[in-house]
Amino acid sequence: MSGSSLDGLDIAFVHLHESAGKWSFEIVKACCYEYDAHWGKKIRSSINLNALEYQMLHAAYGHYLGEQVNRFINENDLQYQVQLIGSHGHTTFHVPENRMTAQLGDGAAIALSRALTWFPI
Repeated sequence: MSGSSLDGLDIAFVHLHESAGKWSFEIVKACCYEYDAHWGKKIRSSINLNALEYQMLHAAYGHYLGEQVNRFINENDLQYQVQLIGSHGHTTFHVPENRMTAQLGDGAAIALSRALTWFPI
């Protein structure tokens, strides 16, 4: 999770439990990785990019997210425990009156970065 303050990327490992149609959760591990100046500047300036540049950043940020997920998994000895990765990305455009929102952080790039830990190229 990344918010408008651009202070960092929050990652949590959560156990979800369902019993008789009711869901509960337990946060097992959590941390915040601070953005360096490079990523803070890139995300902050994303609203001024043309369409191709925005899509390139969307993919690059997705790979960055995947790398940080891998880092979190390794630092917390969570190998083979993660069953699902969810990311809402970083909201750059939000125009609810037009039913439009856009987030950086391509999910396919996150998945590829995660898969590369199992099957390096």
